[in-house]
Amino acid sequence: MEQAAAPAPTSKHLVLIDAMSLLFRAYHAVRPLNRADGLPTNALFGFSQMLIKVVADLKPDSCVVVSDSAPPNWRHGIYDKYKANRPPPDAELVAQFPFIEPLVAAFGLPLLRQAGLEADDLIASAVAAAGAGTRITIVTSDKDLLQLVSDGPVEVRLFDSMKDKYLGPIEAVEKFGVGPDKVLQVQALMGDSSDNIPGIMGVGPKTAAELIQQFGDLETLYARAAEIKRDTLREKITLGRAAAFMSRQLASLKADVPLDMSGWDVQVHLPQAAQYLREVLEFKALAKRLEEDKGKRKEDKGEVVAPVMVAATGAGWGPYRAILNVVDWQGFLAKIKAAGVVAIDTETTSLNPRAARLVGVSLAIRENGLGIADKGGIEAVYVPIAPLDAQAQNQTADLFAPEKAVGPHGVAGLDLRADLAALLASPSVKKIGHNFKYDGHILKAYCSYEQLENYEDTLLLAPCVLAGQGVTGGGFGLDNLAKTLLGHSMISYASVAGKGKAQITFDAVPLEVATNYAAEDAAATLALWQHLAALLPNRVYAEIEQPLLPVLQAMEATGVCVDAPHLQNLSATMATDLAASEAEVHALAGHPFNVQSTQQLAVVLFDELGAGSDKQKKNRSTAVDVLEDLAESEGAAAVMAKLMVQYRQTQKLRSTYTEALLGQIDPTTGRVHTHYMQIGAATGRFSSSDPNLQNIPIRTAAGREVRKAFIPQAGWQMVSADYSQIELRLLAHLSGSKALRQAFTDGVDIHAYTASLVAAVPLASVTKEQRRAAKFINFGLVYGMGARSLAAQIGCSLTEAQSWIDAYFARYDGVRDYMEYNKRQVRERGYVETLFGRKIWMPEINAPHAGLRAGAERAAINAPLQGSNADIIKLAMVQVANALPTDAHLLLQVHDELVLEAAPARVDWLRAELPKLMGGVVTLSVPLLVEVGVGENWDSAH
Repeated sequence: MEQAAAPAPTSKHLVLIDAMSLLFRAYHAVRPLNRADGLPTNALFGFSQMLIKVVADLKPDSCVVVSDSAPPNWRHGIYDKYKANRPPPDAELVAQFPFIEPLVAAFGLPLLRQAGLEADDLIASAVAAAGAGTRITIVTSDKDLLQLVSDGPVEVRLFDSMKDKYLGPIEAVEKFGVGPDKVLQVQALMGDSSDNIPGIMGVGPKTAAELIQQFGDLETLYARAAEIKRDTLREKITLGRAAAFMSRQLASLKADVPLDMSGWDVQVHLPQAAQYLREVLEFKALAKRLEEDKGKRKEDKGEVVAPVMVAATGAGWGPYRAILNVVDWQGFLAKIKAAGVVAIDTETTSLNPRAARLVGVSLAIRENGLGIADKGGIEAVYVPIAPLDAQAQNQTADLFAPEKAVGPHGVAGLDLRADLAALLASPSVKKIGHNFKYDGHILKAYCSYEQLENYEDTLLLAPCVLAGQGVTGGGFGLDNLAKTLLGHSMISYASVAGKGKAQITFDAVPLEVATNYAAEDAAATLALWQHLAALLPNRVYAEIEQPLLPVLQAMEATGVCVDAPHLQNLSATMATDLAASEAEVHALAGHPFNVQSTQQLAVVLFDELGAGSDKQKKNRSTAVDVLEDLAESEGAAAVMAKLMVQYRQTQKLRSTYTEALLGQIDPTTGRVHTHYMQIGAATGRFSSSDPNLQNIPIRTAAGREVRKAFIPQAGWQMVSADYSQIELRLLAHLSGSKALRQAFTDGVDIHAYTASLVAAVPLASVTKEQRRAAKFINFGLVYGMGARSLAAQIGCSLTEAQSWIDAYFARYDGVRDYMEYNKRQVRERGYVETLFGRKIWMPEINAPHAGLRAGAERAAINAPLQGSNADIIKLAMVQVANALPTDAHLLLQVHDELVLEAAPARVDWLRAELPKLMGGVVTLSVPLLVEVGVGENWDSAH
């Protein structure tokens, strides 16, 4: 799915800064800092960095810092427990609050605060008051404000300043499962634990999104509640009516607060700001940087872009036209074959490929050559597609006459199935797409093409070629790439289909409007490919990402069978376990309380049972790491903490998997079809969603029970093929350590072998405790783990832990040098590389904060190993998929593992061939070991 683009330049840019959201985030992100007199200043430091970034990068015409007022506010009048679960802020943070207003004033920015209101209300009112043509950027970490984002006349984006990422309507869908206009309805059902908005008990984000997708809003949901099929869910919804409507009020934003916006025009006082930073807050380096930045801005008023950016333009695209009859279509098809290259894009009724219906196809060619120097000459068309039921009833030539108004845009659509199938399978015409995996699902369902041949995908090509440079804000979405690389502002979807309750599906968009929007997508895709392909060849794209696309598409289409009765029984068992754990916790406390309330749990643990250190009692956190620490103590508090860790794990598994998976079974196939994000991480690792299969725990009994629910088709068996200790093997290869290489060559137990070397004892004499410590070292050091972390993991002194680490580096020659080399590379170049040349950029290496720079150095140690691992398994997926016969299917990819289903007669063949196929994709100085298991479900096969 494309990421949100930065708002396109328009007449005026208004930036709204959510002060308290960013101040709290800075307090937890920046290491402790103090002024000479002892005043804590870490939150102010992070907040100052953000102000500098806004002024330097966002370049606002108007800017205001918005802050909450002291409670209570109008929401407390509706629900007195609103935000009652929040512990008071740390004293170190509270001490910094008085400096916010003078700090903002030193920058010359106004600060907006109003009694009885939260910052969110004032931000919503500013958005509502902005005139058409204004673009608004809300600088915040509060995802609840996604209900304000828009592509309309007032274009609104959130901006996460720490992640340097814009969030728009697409991210609203990713976060809440619905568009911005329906976010509030979803929040009403699921509630918000951070603000103590109750929602409906037992209704999580996924269920809430599905209900609003089906019914639209609360009023319709309750009017048609009888249509909810699951009895338990229908009962929850019915009983929770009052809570849902109250929660919607609490989550809503006041957008009618009168505001005087006349004083918001930016007049930043850099010398005054630098003086305040230096003399009041004692941020001398930050003040110096601000003064240096001022000098640079005098010299260069333009935006700084990476050298890889080549000037290009969208001029010359179009005019666009619709193809409405067979003769016109055949003429354009002839042009495609003559050009040899065509960009293809689909228009549908849904972002979910399994629910979407094809509305039309847009195509673009360039008749006069493909040289990057030639910026014009793109011809793009849009072809409406008639509904299949209409096509089935009308197979005569007169179907294609324009006066036959049977198609989606008031004209007859064309039946392109045979021509498109031949075009997609043709090796003589190169097909260009942007997110071809999605389009491939749609086109496969429409025309059943055999195999996509000779294709390129700019969504995959862009991150490989640009390697994390030169693209800001909106990531690798087509709109952002067209703006950033081609200087072309795309037509927004909201401008053609509307937004909110007035939004229509694409099949209802008037033909002329649909033609311009759809054809432009194809034209931009073609121009973008020409631009990217001219920059430089890229091995990662050509050898890894591009060949993988049809493999992932096939895996998503195949899906995996799920044992619904097992999930139902497991969910019921978990519900019983949760109730029993809750009863035990109540017995330990001596009274009932809401175990899901962090505030109430903190009262019981720290006040009533006296658990925890002074710092823990002060912070009052009941996060998992704190509970695990308390569980190591003694008494009732230790037992309660251990129970709560288990309770939360079980509750998460039940809501995320056992309940959610049942609702994700496709009624047509009877399978679950996950969605793989091929370019989701900088290291190249996959992420997956709906469901997310990457995070099912394997080391807990409950997690393994969830894996048992994934089964093969009837009569077949599940097969798991797993790389053994691949990152350690890559470390042996890349570091050149002779001892480490020898261990893998000899096939010994690597952890026992490490313990033997480090502890200087014979291999046969290694104890269980020594092997456990060695295992932590083997895996921990490649993630930058230090002596303090190791000591905490294995329960020894800091001195003992450091001696283990020193002995490790002494025995494994080359490992320390390899780690130092990676840290040096990231400092010098800003990135590290995988075995195959994938560049993994780490912008934090240039952060002014030393803690962030150190974190980037630690990440640089493991990134080449993790990235090379990702590259290898992607290569293996292509090899395996190409070699599989028809009685075996590739189903899942999870970390180092591939999961397949196979007919019984094919199992022995897979046992023999999978290690060869997967182990042979790359030649290392140590063997790549692949372990194959077979069973009746995923767990028993692993």
